[in-house]
Amino acid sequence: MAGCIHNLWHVLPCDVCTGSLRSFEKEPKQVVMKKNKRREEWEDAINLMTKEEKGYILAHPVGYYKSFLNMVWSETADDPLSVYNTKVMINTIIHIIEGLGSRCRVNDENEICFYFQGADFAISFDDTTDYIIIVDNSWKVVKVNDFNILQKMIRVINRVNVGQSATMAYIIDEEEQVMDIFSHTNIPYYPNYTYLEKYLHNKLVDMVNAHELVAYYLQKEEDYSLEESISLSNPDVTN
Repeated sequence: MAGCIHNLWHVLPCDVCTGSLRSFEKEPKQVVMKKNKRREEWEDAINLMTKEEKGYILAHPVGYYKSFLNMVWSETADDPLSVYNTKVMINTIIHIIEGLGSRCRVNDENEICFYFQGADFAISFDDTTDYIIIVDNSWKVVKVNDFNILQKMIRVINRVNVGQSATMAYIIDEEEQVMDIFSHTNIPYYPNYTYLEKYLHNKLVDMVNAHELVAYYLQKEEDYSLEESISLSNPDVTN
């Protein structure tokens, strides 16, 4: 049997990890001894870890033995928020965002700012909550000096919100008579959330798609207004 040097808790191809079941059946006591020794080594390694290191491992579980992850999780089960460390959360999200091809910066308020598919995003959180707040910053400004325009924009926003996981909202500056449109949503942050990367990516894509939906429904509103105008100016015209 070829020898190998492998990490104590990380899954790497080796004869110990991928040995035949027949050898295990022949030497059950040896297998038990190996497992017990490995468990002791894991316990020693976990005891030396900081809360941040445990949180990072649970946030990036791919490649680790399930039994090892369970041991790490059991160490934090009595105090689940102990791994909700702002630094760990920031590093984890930055790692995911950069993996999606976006460059990040962290501002003075510990918000992660980045552009994704042309949209200006900010992600905020703190170590007292298990939710990440995602904001698609003001991405459309509409002049609403006409009541009909304001009503049209509100109808479009409400219609888009019906089919979106994120919430589109707006702020009206009465002095400037403009409407600032932005979107926001949140997702739970779990240190052992295996699909955090996929879930976050889907949320970002959904929020970007909302831009196109607004343009689509605005065009439908324009088409409807045009048809109504033609109908009113030509009352004898029937469909």
